[in-house]
Amino acid sequence: MVSSRCIGIGMALFFGGWCVAQVIPGQGVQKRIKFPEYDRTKGRITSLLTGDQAIPQRNGTVLVKGARLETYKYDGEQRKVDLIMEAPTCFFEFRTRVASSSGPMRVFRADGGAVLEGRGFSWRQNPSYLVISNNVRTITKQGFSLNE
Repeated sequence: MVSSRCIGIGMALFFGGWCVAQVIPGQGVQKRIKFPEYDRTKGRITSLLTGDQAIPQRNGTVLVKGARLETYKYDGEQRKVDLIMEAPTCFFEFRTRVASSSGPMRVFRADGGAVLEGRGFSWRQNPSYLVISNNVRTITKQGFSLNE
């Protein structure tokens, strides 16, 4: 049986993440923003999109400047950064949880094992799915496999 404390923690994670990620059109520029994605069955954060600035757009997306996305894997209860993606700008759509850009981007493993660079990308937070559109360049020492 699930304790009321576990339910309370789960609800706090869900609503806390939802509140952090709210950028309302007409609200103006927000600084140091965070858009988390959670595995709702385990209550764990799976990815986090951060940015230096978030500027609401008329079409409902948010322009994120200084974008950085981290994905996580877990060793027991310990969270570890797995992949890091950086882009000067991207658009984030709340409804679909997709970040995209036609500009330059870079993604790399936290352990330094591999780097991908390119122009244009689309990242779907759930499931973690990345498409790099153009001028893709790969440098690998260990590769991108999650199986170690």
